[in-house]
Amino acid sequence: MLGANVVLTASTKIIDVTGDEPKEIKGYVPARSVVIPGSYTKKFPAGDFQVPCALIIGTRKESTNKKTSLNDALREYGVSV
Repeated sequence: MLGANVVLTASTKIIDVTGDEPKEIKGYVPARSVVIPGSYTKKFPAGDFQVPCALIIGTRKESTNKKTSLNDALREYGVSV
């Protein structure tokens, strides 16, 4: 599940922050992950700057599936609201 304004490209750093230490992932988002936009500090010769990344903040729960099932049904049958 991607949150609003999450941008993913082949080079986007994806950081899983659900554990005690951040874990960097590249190239894919694990199944059932909840992802929001974030940033990390990167050092350049001109100084330190914030660079966009994607943060995994948890996993999708069954209750979320129930809430989004209506959206899935509307899309499947081409109903606009």
